[in-house]
Amino acid sequence: MPRFGRPLAPFSLVVLLSLAIMSPTPAAARSADPTAPPWGAAWETTVRADHPGVGTLRALPSGTALTPAEAAATLVKADLVLLGEKHDNPDHHRAQAWLLEALVTAGRRPAVVMEMLDATQVEALAAYLARPDADASGLGAAVGWDESGWPDWSLYRPIASVALAAGLPILPGNLPKADVRRIAQEGAEAVLGADGLAPRGLDTPLPDALRDGLGREILVSHCHMLPERAVPAMIAAQRARDGEMARALLAAAARPDTDGAVLIAGNGHVRTDWGVPWTLAHLAPGLSVASVGILEVGAASEDVPEAETSAPFDVVWLTPALEDVDPCEKFAAQLERMRNRHGGAPTPEPE
Repeated sequence: MPRFGRPLAPFSLVVLLSLAIMSPTPAAARSADPTAPPWGAAWETTVRADHPGVGTLRALPSGTALTPAEAAATLVKADLVLLGEKHDNPDHHRAQAWLLEALVTAGRRPAVVMEMLDATQVEALAAYLARPDADASGLGAAVGWDESGWPDWSLYRPIASVALAAGLPILPGNLPKADVRRIAQEGAEAVLGADGLAPRGLDTPLPDALRDGLGREILVSHCHMLPERAVPAMIAAQRARDGEMARALLAAAARPDTDGAVLIAGNGHVRTDWGVPWTLAHLAPGLSVASVGILEVGAASEDVPEAETSAPFDVVWLTPALEDVDPCEKFAAQLERMRNRHGGAPTPEPE
């Protein structure tokens, strides 16, 4: 049964020792190179690989340095664990898979809830997982992943491999895209109904300061190409997705075959200020929640202290970057199309 209501305890010497001994890749974890990943292979991404922050893990807000095993030990104590990512960075998914396996090795049995799966895939997902020959390689095709718009299934396969090997449930965490678009245009109640708001924390408004911060983040992340009048619709869509992920996590953790849940989602959703943790704090204040931001290092070395001490996560893990391209240039055409739609509510896209 879920271990609800337990505080997020300090490091346990027993857990630390067990993770050090039984780590999925003990040789890598004991590597003399502190920048090397703990899963026994080199970083797949190479941009800024010589950055001094690569491989760094920190507990926030203290900034205390952690080894991967120590970071995993903090997560073992949490009812709900939220693992962030930059969607197209393969190292972020390897890090998520390693942390999930560390939880399993330490005796945890969490459900795995994925932002990338939604309610329209429930039946296909359940039918595939019920097959005796179900494996991680075939899961993507079974749920129509290639048509979903997310990065290639091969990036997420390591996470599914760990879950399937341990017999962990894999569950959808998102609303269907059509519902999110309607919420942006018509509001959450028009789509989810009055009874659908409270289970997702949508009956409680964000405090003004957090709402303003989320609005600024939306403008920055869209390279200031959106008109400000489009921001409320984007906030509504973001909050609906966060609320659905929070609802899905709580439902997953309440199952009789789990002792909690792990969320696989973009860093923007697992941040502790206005993301899923904020909603969880209102829906289930007795549960302990741990959020990990897995971030690419910035272009300058001075980005390291900022990322390590001011990021809105409980733990931050820095990796090399996938590419050295300005995202505002990379997505200029897409952003221009979005700006041209500003006469109506914009269509939210996966982050």
